[in-house]
Amino acid sequence: MKLYVFDSCPYCVRVRAFIGLKDIKCDVNYMVFGERPKILGSALEYFKVPVLEIQEMESRSPSVMFESLDIIRTLDQIEPPLLGGYLISEALEQRLAQIKPISAQLLYPRMPKLNLPELATSYALDAFIESRNKMLGQTIHQALKKTDQYLLKLDEQLMLMEQEIDVDAYLVGSRNLNINDIAAFSELRSYSMIAELVFSEKMQLYVDTLSSRTKVDLYAPINGSE
Repeated sequence: MKLYVFDSCPYCVRVRAFIGLKDIKCDVNYMVFGERPKILGSALEYFKVPVLEIQEMESRSPSVMFESLDIIRTLDQIEPPLLGGYLISEALEQRLAQIKPISAQLLYPRMPKLNLPELATSYALDAFIESRNKMLGQTIHQALKKTDQYLLKLDEQLMLMEQEIDVDAYLVGSRNLNINDIAAFSELRSYSMIAELVFSEKMQLYVDTLSSRTKVDLYAPINGSE
Protein backbone atom coordinates (compact mmCIF):
# COMPACT_ATOMS: atom_id res chain seq x y z
CA MET A 1 0.00 0.00 0.00
CA LYS A 2 1.06 3.56 -0.69
CA LEU A 3 -0.38 6.65 0.99
CA TYR A 4 0.01 10.07 -0.63
CA VAL A 5 -0.25 12.99 1.77
CA PHE A 6 0.56 16.56 2.67
CA ASP A 7 2.20 16.67 6.09
CA SER A 8 0.03 19.56 7.27
CA CYS A 9 -3.31 18.16 6.07
CA PRO A 10 -5.47 17.04 9.04
CA TYR A 11 -7.35 14.54 6.87
CA CYS A 12 -4.02 12.97 5.94
CA VAL A 13 -3.00 12.92 9.59
CA ARG A 14 -6.17 10.95 10.39
CA VAL A 15 -5.00 8.15 8.13
CA ARG A 16 -1.35 8.39 9.20
CA ALA A 17 -2.45 8.26 12.84
CA PHE A 18 -4.56 5.17 12.22
CA ILE A 19 -1.73 3.46 10.37
CA GLY A 20 0.51 4.20 13.33
CA LEU A 21 -2.04 2.93 15.86
CA LYS A 22 -2.43 -0.39 14.04
CA ASP A 23 1.22 -0.57 12.97
CA ILE A 24 0.19 -1.17 9.37
CA LYS A 25 2.92 -1.51 6.79
CA CYS A 26 2.34 1.33 4.32
CA ASP A 27 4.65 3.48 2.21
CA VAL A 28 3.86 7.12 3.04
CA ASN A 29 4.69 9.54 0.22
CA TYR A 30 4.81 13.26 1.00
CA MET A 31 3.63 15.24 -2.00
CA VAL A 32 4.64 18.74 -3.11
CA PHE A 33 1.94 21.38 -3.44
CA GLY A 34 0.87 21.50 -7.11
CA GLU A 35 1.99 17.96 -7.97
CA ARG A 36 0.01 14.73 -8.09
CA PRO A 37 0.83 11.01 -7.93
CA LYS A 38 1.48 9.40 -11.32
CA ILE A 39 -1.06 6.71 -10.45
CA LEU A 40 -3.84 9.29 -10.81
CA GLY A 41 -2.82 10.57 -14.23
CA SER A 42 -5.56 12.93 -15.38
CA ALA A 43 -8.32 11.05 -13.59
CA LEU A 44 -9.17 14.04 -11.38
CA GLU A 45 -9.81 17.67 -12.26
CA TYR A 46 -7.87 18.60 -9.13
CA PHE A 47 -5.68 16.63 -6.76
CA LYS A 48 -6.79 16.13 -3.19
CA VAL A 49 -5.23 14.21 -0.35
CA PRO A 50 -5.08 11.71 1.23
CA VAL A 51 -4.86 9.10 -1.51
CA LEU A 52 -4.40 5.42 -0.69
CA GLU A 53 -3.12 3.14 -3.43
CA ILE A 54 -3.74 -0.57 -2.87
CA GLN A 55 -2.23 -3.23 -5.09
CA GLU A 56 -4.64 -6.17 -5.04
CA MET A 57 -3.06 -9.60 -5.49
CA GLU A 58 -5.60 -10.67 -8.11
CA SER A 59 -5.47 -7.43 -10.12
CA ARG A 60 -2.75 -5.89 -12.25
CA SER A 61 -4.04 -2.38 -11.69
CA PRO A 62 -4.03 -0.89 -8.17
CA SER A 63 -7.21 0.52 -6.64
CA VAL A 64 -7.29 4.08 -5.30
CA MET A 65 -9.21 5.56 -2.37
CA PHE A 66 -9.55 9.22 -1.36
CA GLU A 67 -11.78 9.95 1.64
CA SER A 68 -9.97 9.68 4.99
CA LEU A 69 -12.81 7.97 6.88
CA ASP A 70 -13.38 5.50 4.03
CA ILE A 71 -9.67 4.70 4.05
CA ILE A 72 -9.70 4.15 7.82
CA ARG A 73 -12.76 1.91 7.56
CA THR A 74 -11.01 -0.18 4.89
CA LEU A 75 -7.75 -0.41 6.83
CA ASP A 76 -9.61 -1.47 9.98
CA GLN A 77 -10.71 -4.61 8.15
CA ILE A 78 -7.19 -5.83 8.86
CA GLU A 79 -7.66 -7.98 11.96
CA PRO A 80 -8.08 -7.21 14.75
CA PRO A 81 -10.37 -4.17 14.27
CA LEU A 82 -9.47 -1.15 16.40
CA LEU A 83 -12.55 1.05 16.18
CA GLY A 84 -16.20 0.48 17.00
CA GLY A 85 -17.42 3.04 14.47
CA TYR A 86 -16.21 5.34 11.72
CA LEU A 87 -18.50 8.36 11.91
CA ILE A 88 -17.31 11.51 13.68
CA SER A 89 -19.86 12.85 16.14
CA GLU A 90 -22.05 15.73 15.01
CA ALA A 91 -20.86 17.78 18.00
CA LEU A 92 -17.19 17.42 17.00
CA GLU A 93 -17.94 18.07 13.32
CA GLN A 94 -19.68 21.30 14.28
CA ARG A 95 -16.86 22.29 16.64
CA LEU A 96 -14.21 21.73 13.96
CA ALA A 97 -16.27 23.75 11.48
CA GLN A 98 -16.43 26.64 13.94
CA ILE A 99 -12.70 26.46 14.62
CA LYS A 100 -11.58 26.28 11.00
CA PRO A 101 -11.88 29.98 10.07
CA ILE A 102 -10.08 30.89 13.30
CA SER A 103 -7.28 28.35 13.05
CA ALA A 104 -6.70 29.19 9.39
CA GLN A 105 -5.57 32.69 10.41
CA LEU A 106 -3.08 31.15 12.86
CA LEU A 107 -1.82 28.12 10.95
CA TYR A 108 -1.39 29.19 7.33
CA PRO A 109 0.96 32.08 8.21
CA ARG A 110 3.23 29.70 10.17
CA MET A 111 3.40 26.88 7.63
CA PRO A 112 5.96 28.57 5.33
CA LYS A 113 8.35 28.64 8.31
CA LEU A 114 8.17 24.90 9.02
CA ASN A 115 10.08 23.45 6.06
CA LEU A 116 7.07 21.34 5.16
CA PRO A 117 7.64 18.78 2.38
CA GLU A 118 4.59 20.09 0.48
CA LEU A 119 6.27 23.52 0.27
CA ALA A 120 9.71 22.21 -0.67
CA THR A 121 9.95 24.04 -4.00
CA SER A 122 9.91 27.79 -4.62
CA TYR A 123 6.91 27.34 -6.93
CA ALA A 124 4.96 25.45 -4.27
CA LEU A 125 5.80 28.01 -1.60
CA ASP A 126 4.88 30.99 -3.79
CA ALA A 127 1.63 29.35 -4.92
CA PHE A 128 0.72 28.48 -1.33
CA ILE A 129 1.32 32.00 -0.04
CA GLU A 130 -0.62 33.58 -2.90
CA SER A 131 -3.61 31.27 -2.47
CA ARG A 132 -3.65 31.68 1.33
CA ASN A 133 -3.47 35.46 1.13
CA LYS A 134 -6.66 35.35 -0.92
CA MET A 135 -8.28 32.76 1.33
CA LEU A 136 -7.55 34.70 4.53
CA GLY A 137 -8.65 38.05 3.14
CA GLN A 138 -5.31 39.52 4.21
CA THR A 139 -1.64 38.68 3.85
CA ILE A 140 -0.16 35.99 6.04
CA HIS A 141 2.09 38.67 7.57
CA GLN A 142 -0.93 40.73 8.55
CA ALA A 143 -2.57 37.65 10.07
CA LEU A 144 0.54 36.91 12.13
CA LYS A 145 0.35 40.35 13.70
CA LYS A 146 -3.18 39.55 14.89
CA THR A 147 -2.18 36.31 16.64
CA ASP A 148 -3.43 37.45 20.05
CA GLN A 149 -6.83 38.34 18.60
CA TYR A 150 -7.35 34.93 16.99
CA LEU A 151 -5.82 33.08 19.93
CA LEU A 152 -8.52 34.29 22.31
CA LYS A 153 -11.19 32.81 20.03
CA LEU A 154 -9.29 29.55 19.61
CA ASP A 155 -8.85 29.15 23.37
CA GLU A 156 -12.61 29.41 23.85
CA GLN A 157 -13.26 26.74 21.25
CA LEU A 158 -10.65 24.37 22.67
CA MET A 159 -12.19 24.55 26.14
CA LEU A 160 -15.48 23.40 24.65
CA MET A 161 -13.83 20.69 22.54
CA GLU A 162 -12.05 19.25 25.59
CA GLN A 163 -15.41 18.66 27.26
CA GLU A 164 -17.18 17.39 24.13
CA ILE A 165 -14.64 14.68 23.30
CA ASP A 166 -14.31 13.75 27.01
CA VAL A 167 -10.54 14.06 27.22
CA ASP A 168 -10.56 13.21 30.92
CA ALA A 169 -12.27 9.85 30.38
CA TYR A 170 -9.71 8.83 27.77
CA LEU A 171 -6.77 9.84 29.96
CA VAL A 172 -8.00 7.87 32.99
CA GLY A 173 -8.80 4.84 30.83
CA SER A 174 -12.56 4.76 31.39
CA ARG A 175 -13.21 4.72 27.64
CA ASN A 176 -11.44 3.34 24.59
CA LEU A 177 -9.95 5.36 21.78
CA ASN A 178 -12.50 6.18 19.07
CA ILE A 179 -12.73 7.93 15.72
CA ASN A 180 -13.39 11.27 17.46
CA ASP A 181 -9.98 11.02 19.12
CA ILE A 182 -8.29 10.46 15.78
CA ALA A 183 -10.12 13.42 14.21
CA ALA A 184 -9.49 15.68 17.20
CA PHE A 185 -5.80 14.80 17.43
CA SER A 186 -5.34 15.44 13.72
CA GLU A 187 -6.54 19.02 14.26
CA LEU A 188 -4.82 19.58 17.60
CA ARG A 189 -1.50 18.40 16.19
CA SER A 190 -1.61 21.34 13.78
CA TYR A 191 -2.06 23.76 16.67
CA SER A 192 1.28 22.64 18.14
CA MET A 193 2.93 24.98 15.63
CA ILE A 194 1.42 27.99 17.43
CA ALA A 195 4.05 28.96 19.99
CA GLU A 196 1.71 31.35 21.80
CA LEU A 197 -0.96 28.69 22.37
CA VAL A 198 -0.97 27.05 25.79
CA PHE A 199 -3.11 23.92 26.01
CA SER A 200 -4.75 23.04 29.30
CA GLU A 201 -2.76 20.46 31.28
CA LYS A 202 -5.16 17.67 30.33
CA MET A 203 -5.33 18.66 26.68
CA GLN A 204 -1.53 18.78 26.43
CA LEU A 205 -1.30 15.31 27.96
CA TYR A 206 -3.99 14.10 25.55
CA VAL A 207 -2.10 15.46 22.54
CA ASP A 208 1.26 14.11 23.73
CA THR A 209 -0.24 10.69 24.46
CA LEU A 210 -1.87 10.38 21.04
CA SER A 211 1.27 11.65 19.30
CA SER A 212 3.21 8.85 20.97
CA ARG A 213 0.58 6.18 20.25
CA THR A 214 0.10 7.18 16.61
CA LYS A 215 3.79 7.84 15.92
CA VAL A 216 2.84 11.22 14.42
CA ASP A 217 5.22 13.93 15.61
CA LEU A 218 4.09 17.37 16.71
CA TYR A 219 5.41 20.57 15.12
CA ALA A 220 8.13 22.89 16.24
CA PRO A 221 6.38 25.98 17.67
CA ILE A 222 6.49 29.13 15.56
CA ASN A 223 6.16 32.50 17.22
CA GLY A 224 4.18 35.15 15.35
CA SER A 225 6.81 37.76 16.06
CA GLU A 226 9.64 35.75 14.48
